[in-house]
Amino acid sequence: MRMTIFNGGRKRGQALGSKCRAYARRFGLCLLILLIWEAAVFTEYAAARPAEDEKGEAAAWSFSKTIQTAEGSPYQAVFLDSDVYGRAEEDLGDVRIVNADGQFVPYYLDSEAQAERGANREYALERIARADGANESRFDFKVVPKAQDEDVRGSVLTFDLPGGFFFKKVEIRGSYDGERWEPAAEGQLYKVGKGQSQSSVVLDTPAKYRYYRLIVPHNTEGLDFQGGTLTDVSMSVGGEVFLREKELPFNVKNTGNVSEVVLYNSDRLKMDRIKINAVASDGSSGFSRLFYIESASGQGVNPLSAPTLNRLELAGEEIDDTEIRLVQPMRSPKPKIGIFNEENPPLNIQTIQVGYRVDRLVFEDIGKGPYRLIYGSEGQKLPSYDITAFRSQIERSSPGEAALGPETAESFMPPTAQGSGTDSEEKPQIGPSASLRITFNIVLVIVALVLIGFVGRRLKKG
Repeated sequence: MRMTIFNGGRKRGQALGSKCRAYARRFGLCLLILLIWEAAVFTEYAAARPAEDEKGEAAAWSFSKTIQTAEGSPYQAVFLDSDVYGRAEEDLGDVRIVNADGQFVPYYLDSEAQAERGANREYALERIARADGANESRFDFKVVPKAQDEDVRGSVLTFDLPGGFFFKKVEIRGSYDGERWEPAAEGQLYKVGKGQSQSSVVLDTPAKYRYYRLIVPHNTEGLDFQGGTLTDVSMSVGGEVFLREKELPFNVKNTGNVSEVVLYNSDRLKMDRIKINAVASDGSSGFSRLFYIESASGQGVNPLSAPTLNRLELAGEEIDDTEIRLVQPMRSPKPKIGIFNEENPPLNIQTIQVGYRVDRLVFEDIGKGPYRLIYGSEGQKLPSYDITAFRSQIERSSPGEAALGPETAESFMPPTAQGSGTDSEEKPQIGPSASLRITFNIVLVIVALVLIGFVGRRLKKG
């Protein structure tokens, strides 16, 4: 009898244990499903969120310059200089402005590269008038468009040169209606020998004139310019205010009848003019040499005018046509200029002066100066600020001309919360990620309690 009771209790215990294990397995399975669901949801949430810029938070800027603001203007414009181009990222993505609190200041980048470009088109110049005076001759030309309502634009004038040898310093004027004229460029037109000629004049800036006037002073030779071409070169547009000049070091290697001149553009300046100051090494009064230009990668670079360097003397006039103007600015660190000497001795190159284009930053001065320009942080990207949308209105207000101070080599680390104005010891607030995790944990606890209660009730019934 006792053995029967013992066996019956053992069977009931085994059955109860089996039920408990079954419920425990179900409970564990439910918890596992919840944990997997939570992990999947957070993985999807993390993928959908913008990635945290861990590099941006940990990044440091290595160089800075003080910004000396101009008085009396709410907006300030500061031009970049060669120091910035030499140490900043090539696309200027790491350039920032910071205020006295170390917070980033919104700005927009003003560059000639953002302006309208040409389309590599040519238009005939039709002469419509000629007037000879005591001191000058004037030749008026009309641009012949390709279509009736075409918006003509051009950057280089090329004239059909008359016969005979001559040299003239000329003036170009432009007009929209053929009545009111304004200065457009100055240049040289000449033909002094085989391959020694210049028939083009580059306009100061690409223009949309419909008429052009060529003024030839002291035309005692009776030179007659009958026609020409206006070329719309696909070049960057920028005023003289963006142009700077600097002398660059160079090295010359003479191989056969070619002189290879390597320029050292360590600051990666955006060069669009190269002035070669040279004389003939054999003591003669001038020279005329063909040339070509290559970037550091070996790609050819197109000049605006004929690929010839000329330095000559004619009838008491000196022709110094040794400035190379490029279609597009070049930032190559080691561009190469090849000069063909033919049977002549190599030139004695004394100096090389380059003209380069700079950018400017425009920002709002809200009284939190002094401001600094910081740069020299690898991998940064150009920021996007709301101020860009108001660029046209800001430019009409004539921003003040700020200036950069000397360069300082010091590490700058931006605050972790730019623009918050909070103290670094303030307790962090709970963000959306933390709030969502807390909610999931509460749901998980509630489900666990429900399952525990359910298991308890089943056990009582058993």
